[in-house]
Amino acid sequence: MYLPFTAVHDPFQAKKSEFDKITTSTDTTERIYLAILKSLDDAVGKIMAKLKEEGLDKNTLVFFGSDNGGASYSGQMTNAPLRGGKQSDFEGGIRVPLIIRYPGHIKEGIAYEKPVSNLDIFATSVTAAHVTLPTDRVYDGVNILPYINGENNDIPHPVLFWRNGFSKAMRKGDWKLYINERANTTLLYNIANDYEEQHDLSSTNTAKLNELKTDLATWESQMHAPLWPFKRSELMPDIKGYQFYFPN
Repeated sequence: MYLPFTAVHDPFQAKKSEFDKITTSTDTTERIYLAILKSLDDAVGKIMAKLKEEGLDKNTLVFFGSDNGGASYSGQMTNAPLRGGKQSDFEGGIRVPLIIRYPGHIKEGIAYEKPVSNLDIFATSVTAAHVTLPTDRVYDGVNILPYINGENNDIPHPVLFWRNGFSKAMRKGDWKLYINERANTTLLYNIANDYEEQHDLSSTNTAKLNELKTDLATWESQMHAPLWPFKRSELMPDIKGYQFYFPN
């Protein structure tokens, strides 16, 4: 089952019964946001309770994650200390939690620190279900269970890429390249030492910069042209009383 919740998302609308339970804030908008979050938590709890009721909780692989970081432009959340948020390719926009529950197959309470991708959900799920996939195509994701369980100590993804209109990024090991074509900006970070992306190293590490730019260009040459070109100026106007902001 794939269940994409719209919460937590604008427009900020919550049940009054949930709104009334939020007593930790006097700010109306913040209370609405927290009430939406509580409804999301409760809905996930109902699913987990149903699995247990049906006797399926011990034989179900559950993923809980997000497709992007918090929408900091709404003023209701922050991704600090990470830079940026939703709609950006800084760490605040692409670094999100992924919680996995698979009793008997994954140890409880462990934290896996190496980068994985939402693309791995498919590959992991079909492997757990003992499904044989066609071999005439390339799959971007990998089965991450051996990595999480310590059976494979390699990095699941030595290289990761992102592209969203004029914004694009890649991570290779501990190095992160960020390019904003609209702002004519190219930045280089060492994520191991600077996950807050505050220290641009592009001018002092030109060899690494050129290496990553070449890798990114090679990856892009393998991609199909977008079927729906993304023009943020058209899709993201100044609405609902707050200005959308896309950091450079």
